Amino acid sequence: MEKGKHYKAELEKMLHRISRIEGQVRGIRKMIEENRNCRDVVTQVAAAKEALAGLGAEVLRNELVCRQKEKKKVDEKYLRSLFKF
Repeated sequence: MEKGKHYKAELEKMLHRISRIEGQVRGIRKMIEENRNCRDVVTQVAAAKEALAGLGAEVLRNELVCRQKEKKKVDEKYLRSLFKF
């Protein structure tokens, strides 16, 4: 796959991931508006947090891989730890 097509495919993948996260956040808003059970809301907030951490790690991984001269494997666990609260 040529570089431009690879970039476009990765971009589409990230945009799709962002759309899912946006849907999660809208769902959380609706749950709060409907005064849903606290435990359910917190569970969804935690899931959204993990989704954002995953997106952040993916963005960093792609950026780091693109800039490295040697294609070393980036430690995803470390990248995810950057997004933990």
